[in-house]
Amino acid sequence: MKNNIGRREFIKKSIAAGIAAAAGSASLPQSLFGGLADPKIDISVVNGTNCFENTIKAVELLGGMGKFVAKGNKVGLLINSPWSKPGTYTNPDAAIAVLKMCLDAGAKEIYSIEDASSGYWKRSKYFGQFEKEIDKIKSGDSKKNVGILKSKLLKEAEISETLLNVDVFINIPIVKNHQGTSFTANLKNMMGACSRSTNRYFHQGSKKGSTFGYYNDVEFLSQCIADVNLIRQPNICIVDASEFVINNGPAGPGELKKANKIVAGKNCVAVDAYCAALLGLTPKEVLMIRYAHELGLGEIDIGKLSIKEI
Repeated sequence: MKNNIGRREFIKKSIAAGIAAAAGSASLPQSLFGGLADPKIDISVVNGTNCFENTIKAVELLGGMGKFVAKGNKVGLLINSPWSKPGTYTNPDAAIAVLKMCLDAGAKEIYSIEDASSGYWKRSKYFGQFEKEIDKIKSGDSKKNVGILKSKLLKEAEISETLLNVDVFINIPIVKNHQGTSFTANLKNMMGACSRSTNRYFHQGSKKGSTFGYYNDVEFLSQCIADVNLIRQPNICIVDASEFVINNGPAGPGELKKANKIVAGKNCVAVDAYCAALLGLTPKEVLMIRYAHELGLGEIDIGKLSIKEI
């Protein structure tokens, strides 16, 4: 992993971090950390207790949101927002930071692919500051049945039309434990873009076992998750790893781990492979990550990835 930095780069980072601490990222120009960006970086990791600022810094290390969102683009955000227990939903501070960066980059329209409730946004300390911007987010509820080429098990799925039609797709999950798949982040968050009937098939389609339990066939579920990610991959994925449950997921309540990290990257499989270690797992242990890699969706060997952590 390419985490070592020289003295000159360290000084530049220290200056930038000092400015951020003094002014607050909400008032900083988006390009502040652009000088630290390296086009060869696959994954950026920012440590700290301010989720809003960390999210902006993580994207800046990848070149800034302007690298992914062009003026006039329609942007779809897939946020893990339905849960309510601590450590089970994406910190809304991170989601608001993404919203801000998209608007600063000139996005014309912003959609919530899995509609986030007003209650979700109000959990953020930045809600009042960005309430007008949040109110402009459009809902993307309608679903469309699509065929899936090169899939192993899932030949079709009912999935968000918004996901299919937006210019830019940004995945914003939380990393956490999952009682069925052991782990959830980018790949599994795609189920939030699917209809209930499609998700029901993921869990019960193999008809394994005497009862149709939700996790009777984790191999089938994991392959369906990998397959549905063939439909569309995110242009950028931003994972909230600030505080998350390490057991009793996805709904919780569970034991909490505070890693105080935001992890961003250009490939959902690679980012999930990195994040698996936060729950003490290897990428190959998480079947959906392994299956997605086998489908050619991304690299899971962390040693082959360029990772910048600050």
